[in-house]
Amino acid sequence: MVKLIKSITKSISHGVKNDPEVQRLKDKHPKTVAFLQNRFTKDHKFGLYFTIGIAITLFFIYLFFGIVQDYIGQEKLVQFDLRVINLFSMLRHPKLTQQLLFITYLAKGEVIAVGVLVASFIFILFKKWRFFYTLLISVGGGELFVWIIKNILDRPRPPLTNALVAETSYSFPSGHTFVAIAFYGLLAYFVIQSEKNKFLKIISFIFAFFLIVLVGVSRIYLGAHWPSDVFASFAAGSAWLSILITSLKIKKKFTPLQNISLHIKKSTIIICSISSILLWLAFVFCFYFTHPLQNKEIVPTVKAVIETKDIASQLFEKLPKVSESIASLPAEPINIIFVGRKQELDNAFIKSGWYLLDGPSIKSYIKIVISIILKKSYPQTPGLPVFWDTQPSQFAYGKPTSTNSISSREHIHLWDTGFITEDQQSIWVGTAHFDQAIQKKLGLIMPYHTTEIRVDNERESIKNELDQNGFIQKTEKIDLTGLLYGSKKGSGNSFLTDGQAHIIYLKNKNEKR
Repeated sequence: MVKLIKSITKSISHGVKNDPEVQRLKDKHPKTVAFLQNRFTKDHKFGLYFTIGIAITLFFIYLFFGIVQDYIGQEKLVQFDLRVINLFSMLRHPKLTQQLLFITYLAKGEVIAVGVLVASFIFILFKKWRFFYTLLISVGGGELFVWIIKNILDRPRPPLTNALVAETSYSFPSGHTFVAIAFYGLLAYFVIQSEKNKFLKIISFIFAFFLIVLVGVSRIYLGAHWPSDVFASFAAGSAWLSILITSLKIKKKFTPLQNISLHIKKSTIIICSISSILLWLAFVFCFYFTHPLQNKEIVPTVKAVIETKDIASQLFEKLPKVSESIASLPAEPINIIFVGRKQELDNAFIKSGWYLLDGPSIKSYIKIVISIILKKSYPQTPGLPVFWDTQPSQFAYGKPTSTNSISSREHIHLWDTGFITEDQQSIWVGTAHFDQAIQKKLGLIMPYHTTEIRVDNERESIKNELDQNGFIQKTEKIDLTGLLYGSKKGSGNSFLTDGQAHIIYLKNKNEKR
C-alpha cells in the first residue's frame, strides 16, 4: 500500500511538473516559484524542515488563541469548565487521588528543576551540547512564558470547594502541563533522535505522551486548574516544542557543532548517568512522601429555606428548568420534583424494586463492557453524565424491565436543589425516562442507552408506582416549560414532553404507609 501511494504521488508530481500551464506560470513568475520551491527542499536552511515546523507551530498557536478568545468571551467556557470539574470531583477515590498527586508532582517546579540539573549533567558527560542548552531554553523559556500569560490574564483558580491542593498563583494557563511538555516532551524527542532502536523510540514517545496527558488530567482532577487552562497549555506547549524541534533539526543539518572533548571513561560516564537518574528518582519519591495532601476542613453548606406552599412558584426563579449536556446544550426538562430526605428517597425506590445506580468510574465502565459481551445483567449500570445547573446528577435509580435485562429499564437522574422546606425536608429535581436499548458508539468504546421519546410516560409511571406502594403523602402537578420537543446531544436521543412536572411529597419513615 505504501509503495502504491508513493507511486501515485510520484506520477502526480511528474504530471504537474510537465504540465504546459504550470511551465508557463513558472516562466512568468520565476522568483515566486523559486521561493516556493526553496520552502519545500531539504537542502535549504529555511526549506522543508522550516516549513513543516512553522505550519505545526501556527496550528497550535491558533488553537491557543482560540481558547484565550473563548476565555475572554467567558460565559460558555466557564460553564463547560464548571461541568467538567464537577464531574471530575464525582470520580474522586482515595487511591486514585494519591496516584494522580504523584503524577502532578512529576511536573512540580522542584522536581523539574532537579530533573533539568540531572539531564544537563548527563548531556555534558555525553557531549550532547545542543541537547544541553536546548533543554535549558525549553524549561526556562516555558516557565517565563507561563508567568507572563498568567499575569496578563490573571484568571482566578477554581473554587476551593473543588480543590484538593492549594495554589496561590493565577490559573491560566496550567504551568505544570506546559512544563511537562517542555521537559518530558523534549527528552522524548532527544531519545527518538539519538536511539537507533525503533522499539525504544516508540516506547519513549508513548511514555512521554501519556505522562503529559496524565499531568494535565491530574491538574483538573485535583481542582488546581480549569480544563481550559490545561487545554491551553497543551496547545501552547506543543507550539513551543515544535519551535525547539524545528530549530534543532535545522541546526543539526546546516550548522555543525564543534567537538569539545572530555576525557572521561565510558564506564565512568554510564555509572555517573545511572547514579544521577537514581538520585533524581529518589528525590521524586522523597518529595511525594514529604508533601502529602492536607486534610481540608469541610464547611457545611447552609441551605436556603423555601416554604412548601411556594415550591411551585419560587423554586425555579433562579434555577434552570431543563437539564443540559457537558457542552451547555439543553436536554430533557425537569419532570419530577421530590420533597423528602435522602433516606426516604432510597427507601421508596429500593423497596419498589429499583436499584441505586453506580457512579461513573473506570470500574463501572469495565462492568458495562463485560455485561454487554457476556450478555450478563448489570442492574446498577450508570448512564451517561447528565448535568443540571452545571452539576452532574448526584445519584440515579434504575429498574430493569426483567431480571436478565441488560438494556431496557426505567431510569431517573436526581439533583439536590440546595433548598429545604420549613420542616427541614430536602427538595430534589429529576429527569425521568425509559431506556429502551443499549447502543454502541465506536464499537464497545462508548455504550449508551436509547430512550423512549415520550418521557412523560416514565414520569407518570414513577408517580403511580410510588403512590401504589404507599410512599407518597401528596402530589402536585405544575407546568414548567410547556410543550417541548428536542434531542440530547451526545446520545442523539429525541424527546417529546408536555412540559409538566410532578411535585411528590414523600411520607416520613414514621408515617404509616
